[in-house]
Formats: sequence, C-alpha cells, structure tokens
Amino acid sequence: METTYHTSDCSPRLYPVFSISSYFNTEEDEEKKDVMIAHGNYQRAEWGEATAPIIIDDKTYPLPDSVNLLWIAITEAQGYQLSAPIDKEKIEKLWQMEDEDHDPMFDTFVVGFAPYGKVAVWLRGTYKAVLLNWMQGEEANDRLAKTRVGRIGKEDFCMMQLEADEVVLNNLQENGLPPREKYDQLMQQYEYRYVPLEEYWDGEAWQEYDEEDRFYDDIDIESIEDVRHDGTFDRLCDGKLLRYHEAGCPKRLALKWKEGRANLSAYWWIDEEQLGYVLRRFASIDPTGRADLLLRLDSRQGRFELALKGGEMLQNPIDIPQEAYQLIVFKDGHQLYLSPNFTQEDGAWNW
Repeated sequence: METTYHTSDCSPRLYPVFSISSYFNTEEDEEKKDVMIAHGNYQRAEWGEATAPIIIDDKTYPLPDSVNLLWIAITEAQGYQLSAPIDKEKIEKLWQMEDEDHDPMFDTFVVGFAPYGKVAVWLRGTYKAVLLNWMQGEEANDRLAKTRVGRIGKEDFCMMQLEADEVVLNNLQENGLPPREKYDQLMQQYEYRYVPLEEYWDGEAWQEYDEEDRFYDDIDIESIEDVRHDGTFDRLCDGKLLRYHEAGCPKRLALKWKEGRANLSAYWWIDEEQLGYVLRRFASIDPTGRADLLLRLDSRQGRFELALKGGEMLQNPIDIPQEAYQLIVFKDGHQLYLSPNFTQEDGAWNW
C-alpha cells in the first residue's frame, strides 16, 4: 500500500543536531524507496513535535520499515549513525485508525535526536501521537561526519553553530550535558490510568462520600486529555485515558467535569523528575503492576491533589508531592483554585 504522509526531525531545544543524511527506508513488491526526513526547526520545538515545513505534493510512498540516519550532535561535537528497523506492523495497524470525522488519525512521522545518540520515532496526528521506537545510535567516524561540514572540521563547525545560539551555548557552559540516563527515563513507558475520585477532605484525610449525603453530586467526566514527557499526547476525549494504557510520564493534563449544574475544569503541569521518580520506584517494586493516578477533586473545600496506588505492593495510596505539579482549577468560568507554586504566565491558555 502506498500513501501520502509528512516527515520531520526534531531535537530538544537545548541540544540541537545537524542532520547530514536522514531517510526512511521503504519496500513494497520488492521495490525499495528512500523517503527523506525533512529538517525541522529545533528552536521552537517541544520534544516529539514536527516543525519541518509541510510540502504539499501528490507523491505516494509505502509505509516505512526502517531508518537510516547520520547526524552531528552540536553540543557534543560528535557524529552518530543509525540504521535500524522500525515497527512496521504497529504502523500498519495505527494507519487504519480514523478520527470522528473519518479522516486518517495520523499523517506525520517524526524522528527525534536526543543527546548521546539516542533516537525516537513517533507517529503523529492532530489528536494523538504514539511512540514507535526508542533506539541507540553508534558513534560515526570523522570521515562520515565530515561529509557535509567539509574542511572546517567537526569541532569548529559545532562551535560556529553554538556561537549563533546564545541560549544553547550559555546552557552548555553553565550546566554541561544532561545526565546519560535522562532521556531513557523520559522515554520509559508505564501502564497506568487516571482515576477521578469522588472523595472529600475532612480536614485531616480524604474520605469517601456517603451516598446519602444531600450535598453529594456525582462527578460526571466530560473530557480528559494529556501531553507526555515522551513526546506523545492524546486529545481524543474518548475516555480511554480512564482505562489502563501504556504511555510515558504525563507532562500536562486537562480534565473537564460536571458536578450537579456546575462546570469545572482543571489543568496540571507535571514535573517529570518528581512524578517520574515515583512511577519508576513503583515499577521497580512491582514491575507487573498497573498504576492508578488518583485525581482527588474536592471543589467544596477547594482541595485538589494527586496520589498513586496499584499492584499487589501498593494497596494504600501514596501522595504525590504537591511540588511535583502546578494546577489551576475553574468553576463556571471563574478561577476556583491556584496551586501555591503556580508560575504559568498565560494560565490555562498555555496548556
């Protein structure tokens, strides 16, 4: 099957790369084709985001089955290469998905270059992005790395690139390279679900509502969306995030619900180091367990918290430190709650 799709590369904002040769390899009916991966603008990209310009044409290609990559990590002054298969069976299954308007769910393949030769491949659309592969490249010899930088030399070329971006250069001089395990941790996958709780805060602890409580209103979830630290997101609002799914640590979370006649919405910004630490500890204790991320929502007391439980080893919830997230909550269009550490200048508009 041949079809149309877009391509883009990306890299973390503070760790740009120079792509020397980046292609998807395809094969159908014993005919091989290479599809060039378009170069994106790392200066305005989040990890996993496609920022290469979209070129409209009528060419069609088979779906890719491997990547062939050669690049220079600017902040490391190091060339890397990778030639590896990607999960074509998963791609073909995902490619059949349609949104509520019966349009294709996905339209873009993105390759992400992380520090130390790490490579991610995503499939993205308007409402959903999924991680296909997380791979390790190998160091390329200087002859390969000089293919495009010429006589200037790899180190001098990288310094020229750094001097053209003061933010990247200053970060490298002040902080150096990130820890080697950072992006492996960002890309780690967990099996979890979101669980909005109908509980109340009694001043000392969270308690379940008595169904005979005349003040009790059912929480009716209208939508839930998230963006994750692994470069994926889910904006389908179809309730699947309330069921167990495999994904990276959440980065931003939006929840809308009703309580009686009131309309409420909450927006979280989540720190990976703190929540990711809890998830990794949980996975190490019970690697076969499923985690429940509990959303505690007491609009009457204006108290909103996160907790985690799940598996055989964690029957009782453990609180997620409130420093691990920023939160803003609205009720009927008016701000109801703002976490003490909130720093988002544009509030919910910045979600």
